Amino acid sequence: MTQLVKGQRINLAQQFPHSNKMTISINWELKPEFVSSLYEIDVSVFMLNEQQKIPAEEYFVFYNNPSSPGNALSLSGKDGSSFQQTISIEFSEICKKVTKMVFVLTIHDANSAQQNFSQFSFVKMTASDSETKQHLFTFIQDQFTKETACELANIYLKDSSWRFNPVGQGYEGGLQEFLNRYHDDEDAEEPPAQEAIAPPDPEPVMLSKLDLLKKKADVVILKKSLQKTAARVGVVLDISGSMRQLYNNGTVQNVVERLLALATRFDNDGVLDAWVYDVRFSRLPSITEATLPDFVNREILNNKSVSKFRMNNEPPVMRDVLQKYLEEENSSLPVYLIFINDGGIKKASRGQDSVTKILKESSDKPVFWQFAGIGNGNFEVLRKLDELEGRYIDNANFFHILDIEKETDEELYEKLLNEFPDWLREAKNNNVIG
Repeated sequence: MTQLVKGQRINLAQQFPHSNKMTISINWELKPEFVSSLYEIDVSVFMLNEQQKIPAEEYFVFYNNPSSPGNALSLSGKDGSSFQQTISIEFSEICKKVTKMVFVLTIHDANSAQQNFSQFSFVKMTASDSETKQHLFTFIQDQFTKETACELANIYLKDSSWRFNPVGQGYEGGLQEFLNRYHDDEDAEEPPAQEAIAPPDPEPVMLSKLDLLKKKADVVILKKSLQKTAARVGVVLDISGSMRQLYNNGTVQNVVERLLALATRFDNDGVLDAWVYDVRFSRLPSITEATLPDFVNREILNNKSVSKFRMNNEPPVMRDVLQKYLEEENSSLPVYLIFINDGGIKKASRGQDSVTKILKESSDKPVFWQFAGIGNGNFEVLRKLDELEGRYIDNANFFHILDIEKETDEELYEKLLNEFPDWLREAKNNNVIG
């Protein structure tokens, strides 16, 4: 078996002409003074086009998307006993638009855990023929400083042949470094016009709209280092009079679909709890992939028991949210509650229950309130959330979107998850969550 050194490129077709299916094992070992079980190490593969971008989200292969289209490249789960992951590649099935595959190793939440690759003895890549099990070559990287991410190697296409390049380049920017480099916000799915008559690439995996939304959510979740986060997710939807058009034209159904995609990444049961409110509130059946189609028409607009299109009154529905999560279904998991409103917040008279009163009272509870204001409403109360005193920890955030239909999925997920990581850290530091 050949042992490669950094920068020693080899032509796979020439060296191993009969190995169309290859398995690459990546394993690592920490120095004796460090406790391996405290480290969360992730392997990712970016499958790039000629523009050095992933052609679409499904070409970013990681633990939450373990296979590329057509299963040309697939990633195994971690082997806890040997700290190893394996990647299987079937070269003949790789989409024609992919010209490079970048293999990346990262430490999850490295900065807050004060972890980096200088604490590792080595990282090793071993390539084998998937069918004969014959070892082909290996590459060992054992020189690190304080990197939190490493491009171990890449496989690239040149003169119609796949070539292996052992890189061993570390970065201090974590996975974000690679996401910024290889993720194109403007999806490059459409091929150039002159290629329109070419035979279609073999791509048997057809992704639903919800699946595509999940991929987009995954990218943002990784940017925020939230991929290991488990939480219960709920949404409260304003159904006061000013929201009528957004319900009738399908905008609210679209928002629910986008939020369910996010919920499936945090909630192990893939559930999005839901409420609607105007002057009264209704606790709706939880939303799942099975119940998502036509949910808004079925459970809200055509449901005569749901009060709708009158004035808004937030405190009662907020109290019911706390009732559900803190009393009826008490759990060690944090709650991420998305509150969508288009008319501002009703101001309370002296002595009345209020949004700010509830936020103060629940600030030592495992509930994070993410308020999203849409349209031209008066959001004065919500804009001042960061200045709200008398709370144990800061438990709420607000952002405003003038037209939610024009907000891209990525932009929406970025805003939704902007302050959630900060709250999680503060909640853990203050024993609000475990």
